[in-house]
Amino acid sequence: MMNRKILYHLLIIPVFLLASCELDNYDPPSSPLTGRLVYNGQPVEIRQGMNVLQLFQPNYENNNAIPIQVKQDGSFSSMLFDGSYQLVRIAGNGPWTHVPDTMEIEVHGATTVDVPITPFFSISDVEFSVENGEITASCRVAKHVERQLEAVVLLVGKRLLLDHMYRLTESRKPAGQVNLDEEIVLTQALDHTQLASEPYLFARIGVKAVGHPEYIYSPVWEVPR
Repeated sequence: MMNRKILYHLLIIPVFLLASCELDNYDPPSSPLTGRLVYNGQPVEIRQGMNVLQLFQPNYENNNAIPIQVKQDGSFSSMLFDGSYQLVRIAGNGPWTHVPDTMEIEVHGATTVDVPITPFFSISDVEFSVENGEITASCRVAKHVERQLEAVVLLVGKRLLLDHMYRLTESRKPAGQVNLDEEIVLTQALDHTQLASEPYLFARIGVKAVGHPEYIYSPVWEVPR
């Protein structure tokens, strides 16, 4: 009787191992989808981690949304299976006008797609400099939709990941002090208590519309020390 039990277990173990191997033999997704948020072909910079894009695979039995993580420079990437997808811009989450249509995307191997948006405001001609212990930042701001400007800000922080939630200081110029037809200049003293002891500093300009919590940003600049 004991020999029969041993024989049974010896026979059944390979069956379980074979079933386990078959379950593990599904290939993971291997086709990278990359892209950018763009306005007029130029990347739109935002706060990293905003939930602004989703993917759906309509012909797949599990049609749950696939979240897309957008970096602060407006780029994104996701590893997918080959197939047909719908890319959706989530309404209201970004500081731009909502476009309700979906983008049809065919993924076959490495695929690149730009997602066009129209921001409330955009930033151009950005320049930074440091002189006599003070950062000077200049830019031009353009308005693209009927939204009221709230402020233009110069953010300074200790990390490359920089936005209005992760900064040490900010210099704010409210809308009443901004002329959109002229260059906008902001300054920040580097002897500020929170800045003086930091070995590395980064700066970024942001522009905010009234009634929306998010900003459009310039690229991040490393402050020479």
